Amino acid sequence: MRLTLFSFFITVITLQFNTAQAQAPQDSSVDVLPHWKKGEGHTVQVKSATNIFNNGKTQNTVSTFDGKFTVLEKNDTAYIIEWVYTGIKLAENDPVLENQVAARLVNTKIVFRLTEVGRFAELINVDEVRAAANKAIDGLIAGSVDNQAMSVQFKTVKQLISTKQGLEITLLKQIKFYNFSFGFNYKLHYVQTNNLKYPNPLGGPPFDAVEKVQLTKLDTRNTVCVIETSKTIDGTILKKSVVDYVTKVSKAGAAEVEAELGNNKLEISESTMQQIDFAKGTLQKSFYRKTMNLGFQSMVTTLEIETVE
Repeated sequence: MRLTLFSFFITVITLQFNTAQAQAPQDSSVDVLPHWKKGEGHTVQVKSATNIFNNGKTQNTVSTFDGKFTVLEKNDTAYIIEWVYTGIKLAENDPVLENQVAARLVNTKIVFRLTEVGRFAELINVDEVRAAANKAIDGLIAGSVDNQAMSVQFKTVKQLISTKQGLEITLLKQIKFYNFSFGFNYKLHYVQTNNLKYPNPLGGPPFDAVEKVQLTKLDTRNTVCVIETSKTIDGTILKKSVVDYVTKVSKAGAAEVEAELGNNKLEISESTMQQIDFAKGTLQKSFYRKTMNLGFQSMVTTLEIETVE
């Protein structure tokens, strides 16, 4: 029996950022805040890489993005930011659908609001961004007339962005990740542990997951800190979910599915690292890694962001 999984479930899983991060006593600690001024601008470089193994074949893709963000307004309660992609090199057959959409949004202004401490609050110019995204997706649908599976996935993405929340989740992953660690206090050598729910890519109930957040480096002389996080799901629970899903969609028996999965170590996990100049409030470099190994299909996705000036 050849086990397959609709690629939509494995490629359109978005970053789920938990907000219950480290809130520890002040000794050897740091507050990560923007400290930006009106008119301040920064140039960023982003690299998105994906490795997929499916039915004995491996696919590797790397796409890069150049962007710039500018502080349009600053007051006591918010920062208003304009983000523009200035150049994108999209990998051929990039499986990350939002990358394919973003590649058609070069020079589109994305204006959003951060809280006074730098947490993402909301997209402001929703109608403008949605119109540009719909145009991009319509072009992608028109170009996939000979690939029904891709056409269906693009149509699903178009449906997702019909709401403001869906638009933010689908297209603003890189923007949200830039500010992932902002707005919290972190203490050196203190591990914050959070129990949370993690979306189930197989469509079932969300998984219980454990998140750990830690300040692993605090260089007060150079005003640099490093914050790392990890999320893990119990492999036994994941395997049961995979067996139940494949049994349902393939009509095979549970014993047959378990035999085919064998001793494969099933895994869904995430990890991040962000190095921040906490005096300036700028992200120097950042790394995100997501591993999804469902036994018969696996994917590793990485996202790197660097402020270059």
